[in-house]
Amino acid sequence: MIEIRRLNMDNSWWLNLNGIKILVDPWLTGVEVDYFPWFNTQWHRTPPIAFEDVPEYDFVLITQKYPDHFHKETLGKLSPQIIIGPKSISKSVKRILPDVRFHPFEKELDFLGLKGFKIHHLPTKRKIDPIYDGLILEDGKNAVFLATHGFKLDSKMKELISSLPNFDLLLTPFNRYKLPVFLGGEVSPGLESVKQLLRDLNPKFVAATHDENKFAKGIVSKFAKITWSPSKEDLIKIPEFNSKYLVLENYQTQIL
Repeated sequence: MIEIRRLNMDNSWWLNLNGIKILVDPWLTGVEVDYFPWFNTQWHRTPPIAFEDVPEYDFVLITQKYPDHFHKETLGKLSPQIIIGPKSISKSVKRILPDVRFHPFEKELDFLGLKGFKIHHLPTKRKIDPIYDGLILEDGKNAVFLATHGFKLDSKMKELISSLPNFDLLLTPFNRYKLPVFLGGEVSPGLESVKQLLRDLNPKFVAATHDENKFAKGIVSKFAKITWSPSKEDLIKIPEFNSKYLVLENYQTQIL
């Protein structure tokens, strides 16, 4: 069984896979600042849930090292006991939460076992920043694919996937967000990438993540070119989506 709940309208989620409860990329207060406020500052257009309404969880999963995923102010207020995330944030995590148990995933195809639960890390082929990895959460019965900036599978990853449970859910952006190469290039690849992941994974459901139309200021927002996802009415007309498209537009728990 999988339960899912939005915590903000961007990329923060609560997941329950057969009793293992996970907070994904919590950002529940304040702003996102990349490097300097004049470079990129973003904040939510729709308020996230209140801290007192955060469901119980076993650990926090940070999918990327960037501040809209690894939000230090939120983590400081949550004070989780266990954090799983990229090795690159380990020192920063310890500065915020000296007593936290931090489990890093490495830059290779690997998994972390926790209470009979596995996280498979799928590294991108990009060698320089920004680097956007993929993650699989599974417990032998259910599986979720997290591609918070889109993802392209290689043959080794497809071989791994063939040995895993069928996917219940794919979480990935539907928007295409592109910057000039000198600012990082393609941030999320858009709907054609989603269609390819649907063909490769054949999940029961797919839902959009990291697509919030946030308030933004700074150099990045001036150069960003965004192709917005079609409306939900148009998405269900696309053959690849049809019955798979899961609309998660509020902060209510949904059972898949």
